[in-house]
Amino acid sequence: MSDYPVISAVSQTLRTLLTANITDSTDSQIKNVPIELLSPPEMQEVHENLGISVWLYRVSRMADMLNEPPQRISATQIVNTPLPILLYYLITPVADDPLTRHALMGKVLQVMYDHSVLRGADLQGILMGTTDQLRVVLETLTLEELSLVWEALSEPYQLSVSYMIQLASIDSEMQPVQSSTVLERNQVFSKIQSAN
Repeated sequence: MSDYPVISAVSQTLRTLLTANITDSTDSQIKNVPIELLSPPEMQEVHENLGISVWLYRVSRMADMLNEPPQRISATQIVNTPLPILLYYLITPVADDPLTRHALMGKVLQVMYDHSVLRGADLQGILMGTTDQLRVVLETLTLEELSLVWEALSEPYQLSVSYMIQLASIDSEMQPVQSSTVLERNQVFSKIQSAN
């Protein structure tokens, strides 16, 4: 169960994961590379063409879980189920040198592959100390779909990948509703006679 800051907590979790494995790495080729929750153009501006942009570009609901029934929290109260959401991040290595961009992309793919489920000590923000789990899924976007994202940024296409984070939930703020339990169940049976 999570309140509305869960989106921020997921972003913090991704940034912390990548920082620990890239920025704080002992590998001289990738260490000290900043990781920011900025769009690629903002990243280029702030860090002078060196870093990794982790940009949340899309949020959608998880349709498969929208039909879940309300949850009973006591014998006489029910609450709305949480809103299940999927978060989509565009991850872009920013560097003047193409080989550095390629190395950073390879490291991002490796880290995300090795941490395809985030839980426990990986989680940050309001998710810290919970039993929540986040699945990290590499999106298989076509070049055309990725190009549309870059077009929305009014930027030329750059090497990037999209990751979907599944599943974060935002709790309803509505107060519990009174609902009585079934106290008695009556069953009626009847025999149907065949017309032979």
